Amino acid sequence: MSSSEETSAQVPVTGSNRVKRGMAEMLKGGVIMDVVNVEQARIAEDAGAVAVMALERVPADIRAQGGVSRMSDPDMIDAIIAAVSIPVMAKARIGHFVEA
Repeated sequence: MSSSEETSAQVPVTGSNRVKRGMAEMLKGGVIMDVVNVEQARIAEDAGAVAVMALERVPADIRAQGGVSRMSDPDMIDAIIAAVSIPVMAKARIGHFVEA
C-alpha cells in the first residue's frame, strides 16, 4: 500500500458529493426524532420531523449509564400527543409489575 493510500484512508471525507447525496438519501421520506419531553417534540415538529419517538431517555444517555430503555411515563406520552400534530410513537416495554 502506498503512503497516499494510507493517508486517504485515515482522513475523513467531508463535503463531497457522496457525503451530501448520502445524507439526502437518509433524510428522504422524513426524519423520526427521539424526544423526552413536550418541548423537544415541538422543536422536532417545527424542524420538519415526520414523527417523534417518546423515550424515557435518549439512547446515548442509556448507553452512557449502562442501563436499559424503559417505557416513558404515560402522562408524558399523552402530553406529547396533545402538543404536536405529527405521529407519536413510544416503547411499550414491560419490565416490572408496576409497568404492567
